[in-house]
Amino acid sequence: MAAAKPNAAISIYAELLSNIRQVSVGVALPSPSDASTSAEIVDGGRRLRVRHQGHSEVLDLPATVTTSAVLAVPKVASAEQSWRLPVSPAEASATRFSPEDQAVPWNSTDIKVGSSICCRECGSAVVQGGKIGSWKDLPSENWAEMMEFWHCHKPHDHGEHEDEALANRGYGANSAITARPGVGFVDITSFMFVESDCDGLLFSSSTGGTTFSTSSLAMGEASGKFLHVFCSSCNTEVGLYSRLAVSVTLFKWQVTCETVSPTRVPTGPECLASTLLATISQSGCAKSVIAPHVSEKDNASTRVLYLWVLNPNVNYTSSAFEGRRAAMKILYQEIGLDEWNRLTEPLTSDVQDINMPTKAIEAARDALKSSNMLLPERERFFKDWSTGLLERWSLET
Repeated sequence: MAAAKPNAAISIYAELLSNIRQVSVGVALPSPSDASTSAEIVDGGRRLRVRHQGHSEVLDLPATVTTSAVLAVPKVASAEQSWRLPVSPAEASATRFSPEDQAVPWNSTDIKVGSSICCRECGSAVVQGGKIGSWKDLPSENWAEMMEFWHCHKPHDHGEHEDEALANRGYGANSAITARPGVGFVDITSFMFVESDCDGLLFSSSTGGTTFSTSSLAMGEASGKFLHVFCSSCNTEVGLYSRLAVSVTLFKWQVTCETVSPTRVPTGPECLASTLLATISQSGCAKSVIAPHVSEKDNASTRVLYLWVLNPNVNYTSSAFEGRRAAMKILYQEIGLDEWNRLTEPLTSDVQDINMPTKAIEAARDALKSSNMLLPERERFFKDWSTGLLERWSLET
């Protein structure tokens, strides 16, 4: 990811509107526009230059535009300027995107066979090199919930052949997914292993509770579906232990591994963006509540993130950093437990419940708040919602 630039006197945000084949540009000036204010398209439609009272800022646009070199600046003095610029036909056809097209961070074909898995915080190996002989993708992000539903609600009125057909497709109780020695299973946000393939882990029923060297010792204090998993070298929470799947899952944003091709490491917000895209693809739901893995309903002060995806495919540039970025534009709120329950409990709810560790939720909240300041002021809020950008994973290093 490109490094951020120092704050400039002139702030520019440019976003590709692929559906209408335009680039939307918003400029914030340090003072109202005057005779010194000008804007022009340079370098064959690839860049925008803005001048104001001796200051100048040049921004690479997210797509090449076809428009006159000089842009009209309204005569009415204002510190906020905006334009809509037509995208060149050659680039307009290359901007189409659907949630199914997303690049998933570190899928099974990206990871080297025999790669070690290390804690990103301290570098200690939590899965030793050579332990994993093959990598396999799990069927979907909600495979565990689907498996639990089948076990609890398996229908008894279907014919034998129908039950057999469902089982062959992977939904039957006799085809439950469990971790296997020497195999690393991969979903959108994590890796799954048998406990015996892991080293240097500690297990606990809570983030601040007593830790144990094995899951079986920690089970005595646990009543939920998961145990928290920590790196024994630096005590960073790196994953969860699932009672249902009898397995250790390690969060991709908390570990490192060897990949077939050079790639940067995914962040928590990028993993959340991939999960949101998968949710939209599978259920069509654009609204989600992001809550901790382990319920904190006894804590009345708990706040969770309520997200509404406006646009899953945003390509934008900003004078705050170098390069073009891919993101999702999201409306977000912080809500309490009562509102969380009201939104997700009804059977007819159109809000998905997504679970992540508390620190990952905090990182996503910080990313949304930070990106809110990149947007033109008029776009930062909508009624009771704030607007933010959640960066999508890309294969670029």
